[in-house]
Amino acid sequence: MTGPPPTSRTQGVSLVVPAFNESSRIASTLARLRESGASLGVREIIVVDDGSTDDTAAQVEAQVGSGSPDVRLIRLPQNRGKGAAVRAGIAEAAGDYVVFLDADLSAPPDRIPEAVAAISGGADVVIGSRVDPGGADARRTQPIRRQISGRVFALLQRLIVGLPYADTQCPFKAFSQDAAQRVFSDVHTSGWAFDVELLVRARHLGMTVHEFPVEWHHVAGSHIRVGPLTALQVIGELVSIRRRVGRS
Repeated sequence: MTGPPPTSRTQGVSLVVPAFNESSRIASTLARLRESGASLGVREIIVVDDGSTDDTAAQVEAQVGSGSPDVRLIRLPQNRGKGAAVRAGIAEAAGDYVVFLDADLSAPPDRIPEAVAAISGGADVVIGSRVDPGGADARRTQPIRRQISGRVFALLQRLIVGLPYADTQCPFKAFSQDAAQRVFSDVHTSGWAFDVELLVRARHLGMTVHEFPVEWHHVAGSHIRVGPLTALQVIGELVSIRRRVGRS
């Protein structure tokens, strides 16, 4: 890990960004987050390099200690999956609020203040949704194969686990510090379904989960590969979640 470890709680938001082979955009992502960070209440940006084989980590390290908000780097020795990367970042987060976003900023950070307000008002967890109350679905901007895989995942999730949310997979999620540590201390899934496990665990812990629509745009260059093996892996993850945690 690069950068000073958290020694105490920090007022404001810890923003966790998992990154795997993101050298083509991580510098611009950090520049964008730093430009808006202060106005959004972000006090630290924790980038978790998930075993990248490019120079993602070097690009992040070059920005450590060079401005505000603070940038910190956590390096995982090998690629373990987004869930593992997010867990590692949240374990080190010092802010009163913890938010995680994808490195491509397909869901931008603009709604962080609203998420913080919802948590201050009593929510424990806030999840973004790419579906708005009128029914418009931003996921339709994805390639058709991704749209189909997303619909199949949503169906499988409801059948096997039973979460009631419109969009469990939106890459915008926020937590109170306490909720983040309690939920993620027992999340084991690292693949596609890790969002599902964290939400099931939050509900089993009696936490209040608030869902609201966020802006989202498909960004080309995803590392997700969709195919028959992926489908089998997802089914296995969902069945494992149900066995370990139960239905929602």
